[in-house]
Amino acid sequence: MADDVDYDLIVIGAGGAGMAGAIWAAEAGCKVIILEAEDRIGGSTALSDGVFNAADTSLQHKLGLTDSIDDYYDYYMTLNAWRQPAALIRRFCDEATPTLEWLMSIGVAYPERIAHKPKQPVFPGSVEGGGLYSAGVEWPPRGHCPAEGGSVYIDAMENRRAVLGVELVLNTRVRQLIVEDGAVKGVEVEGQTLRSHAVLLACGGIANGPKEMIRAWFPDAYDTLPPGYHPRFGSAVGSRGDGVTMAQQAGAHIIGKNCGLAVSGPFLPNAPEGFHGYQPTSVIYVNGRGQRFAPETAPYAVMPGLIKEQGFKVWGVFDEGGRLRADPTRSGFARGWDPQFVLDCVANGDIIVADTIEALAGKCGMRPGALRVTVDQFNEDIAGGQDRWFMRSMEELFPIEQGPFYAFRHVNGGFTLTGVGPRIDPDAHALDEDGRVIPGLFAAGEAGAGVLGERYVGGGNSVANAITMGRVAGMTVGRELKGANS
Repeated sequence: MADDVDYDLIVIGAGGAGMAGAIWAAEAGCKVIILEAEDRIGGSTALSDGVFNAADTSLQHKLGLTDSIDDYYDYYMTLNAWRQPAALIRRFCDEATPTLEWLMSIGVAYPERIAHKPKQPVFPGSVEGGGLYSAGVEWPPRGHCPAEGGSVYIDAMENRRAVLGVELVLNTRVRQLIVEDGAVKGVEVEGQTLRSHAVLLACGGIANGPKEMIRAWFPDAYDTLPPGYHPRFGSAVGSRGDGVTMAQQAGAHIIGKNCGLAVSGPFLPNAPEGFHGYQPTSVIYVNGRGQRFAPETAPYAVMPGLIKEQGFKVWGVFDEGGRLRADPTRSGFARGWDPQFVLDCVANGDIIVADTIEALAGKCGMRPGALRVTVDQFNEDIAGGQDRWFMRSMEELFPIEQGPFYAFRHVNGGFTLTGVGPRIDPDAHALDEDGRVIPGLFAAGEAGAGVLGERYVGGGNSVANAITMGRVAGMTVGRELKGANS
């Protein structure tokens, strides 16, 4: 091994993937440095609810649940219609569990309880107070949610990084790889050349990247919006697409169109900035014909795909009673729009209003008869206690019967994370256009493509991907450079 290097591994990004990769390479005896563009560590992992998706875990066992990695793998592949690379997904499923157990060994704790998402909020996320819950459409539950959120992972890994002596430099954005004879040999940053045996791209996705990059790789986020509007993003500001541009410098095969997690919700472009709560719970989502197409409480992981299937033409419909019942003083996913806020949105054109259901349908371009049948059936099902079409719980719901009636566009108006980046193999090596390993280049998390598909398997898919594949990359570097048995 040549000695003209500064580090065995340079890690670009100090989020979940980068921290895990750095630690596991250092555990194998590698000299490692992490270069972080922002003024703090954590990335999108620290901003998340911290849900970690994994199967056959000690927490499941403690709660009396039987699960298997085989079942997890089958679920993951089936949900994505077997479009994801099988060997990579199998490696992820195999390694997610020991990664979770490792996190617990260094201080991460999960409440030992089976938790449930609230029944009626129409944008259900993770659970308050943490625990084990069904984070998508799976059973048994695989969403391991810490009570404190995703920052607990970063805190635990930061403690381990400090113990191992891994260098960390903040406010240092890397944009240029050193590529010699087809191999990655380090980075150029702020006028300096840092040479290494390996580089790990762990600098997040493209959500805050150039608009032309987002439009090219996540067109769904634009197709749902009127011309002139740009999708919102919920990931860390450092997700600027740097992993894509640097991987391209090394000739990597970039994949992942429309992969990640789009976020659906009301389209209220003229509303004041800030969070105003959620739409009423007694609401129906209807397509361009005026017909329901899904339970309104469908998991956030699957609703964007259902909206896409409707040609992105979806409306939320509620009545005057729903407006007046909204309680903005409630917390969490139960917080509703202020009644005056709805009227303000009517005044600015964001919400359509009409005295009758038929008139509302006409204003929205729906079939008036179809919307009338839809509303009547919904009201009858509330009275009967059973949703005839989608088996939504009808508890604590009110009929849509008191005029005037309201409608708002329900769109995939942004995304929380993306899965666009260099194609990676099961060991987290980046691959070139011909499918060959690019010597010295690794990628993980949002910066490494293949694990995240068009169908998000449930809460914790992203956090698990980041930390698990970061750990896999670190183990691979340690094995290849130091011969470590990991």
